[in-house]
Amino acid sequence: MKRLDGKNPIIAAVRDVNRIEEAVKSPVDIIFMMAGDILTVEECVAKVREYQKIIFLHIDLIRGIASDKDGVRYLARKVKPDGIVSTKNQLIYAAKKEGLLTVHHVFLIDTQAYETAIKNIFDTKPDMVELMPGLMSRVIRQLGQVIECPIIAAGLIKSQEEIEQALAAGARGVAIGEPKLWTIVR
Repeated sequence: MKRLDGKNPIIAAVRDVNRIEEAVKSPVDIIFMMAGDILTVEECVAKVREYQKIIFLHIDLIRGIASDKDGVRYLARKVKPDGIVSTKNQLIYAAKKEGLLTVHHVFLIDTQAYETAIKNIFDTKPDMVELMPGLMSRVIRQLGQVIECPIIAAGLIKSQEEIEQALAAGARGVAIGEPKLWTIVR
């Protein structure tokens, strides 16, 4: 599952555990869990498994799980998601060591952030990169020429037209928090 080729490029970015049911019943193949805590995350993963979908846990946002290698090890061995999303290099390294897929979440706010992101991506070698904000067609295209892993556009995307623009620029997927956009199938 290291690539999004042939899959629905819409990724449900679930910001409330109460929306997991809606996400699993939508046509998305992949769910980014961006909420929850140590007491709810296992149940969310189990629900996603019932629907045979792929789930990544945004470890930086799951409350009660330490954002360190022990937290990653706990998730990998007890909760068993397909992978994690994180902004932190050390968590990407730890997740890869545990056999999890990795999404390096990157905020590009200026040129320095762009250059640092390239260095970090080359260092961590994630399976995918989630690029925020996702409304940057030129930057998606430019970064896609420099790095080798798939890019997922995320943040501020509110319409099908914006989804199409990100995909046309080279993004392999688009992570969206708005449930009405989870039903778009390309």
